[in-house]
Amino acid sequence: MATAMARREGTDPSKRILRSLFGLYVALAVAPCTQACYSGLVLIPTTDVAGAYTWVLDNQWQGYSQALRTEQLVFNTELGIGERFEIGLDLNATSGTTDRRLLLNAKWVFFSSDRFRLKIAAGVQNMDERFMPHPFLVATKDWGVLRTHLGMQRESDGSATNWFVGVDRILEDTWQFMADYTSGQSNYASAGAGWMGRRWQVFLGAQWPNAGGSPVVVLHVVLTGKYGKGRG
Repeated sequence: MATAMARREGTDPSKRILRSLFGLYVALAVAPCTQACYSGLVLIPTTDVAGAYTWVLDNQWQGYSQALRTEQLVFNTELGIGERFEIGLDLNATSGTTDRRLLLNAKWVFFSSDRFRLKIAAGVQNMDERFMPHPFLVATKDWGVLRTHLGMQRESDGSATNWFVGVDRILEDTWQFMADYTSGQSNYASAGAGWMGRRWQVFLGAQWPNAGGSPVVVLHVVLTGKYGKGRG
């Protein structure tokens, strides 16, 4: 959850990282088509994963709707390893941020039942404005008409365990509508909608602080493609 900002060129490692990410866009632009995939709702994780030999680059912008003031800009990446595991790095590129860390994200679907249309996954992701890692456990149930998601996350400092719930509906593999809620005064409720293409996905949402205050706009622009053996 972070944003890019002007610092002095040369020795700033974040500049090199941002240039590398731009190079990744160009280098992978010729990758074969694949259905776009993002592994969460506006805020919460789901049991969705990138898929075998699939890369995902998610540009996440977050700010206030008034004057579109940027609060955070984050680059999230995932690589699908097999059908049940993904791993990646997230870069906090927020304007004025002195901490430009790369943080790990990962997800493992350790239970999957076609009969019950149920999946359960565990992992770690960076879920809040502090850009800190949160381990989580989540279950997704597909009811046909819609999907429901229920899980829990542990605060990065170990101070609390919060629960979350979400629901989404995908129409004709193109439109996705979603809403979610995470407990705790420092967390949010959110809702959004997205459009999925073959190699990209865009979705826009809003999140409302549980503690009260103005809603925050969230925009995800996702690019995806195949790597390695998946190119064949």
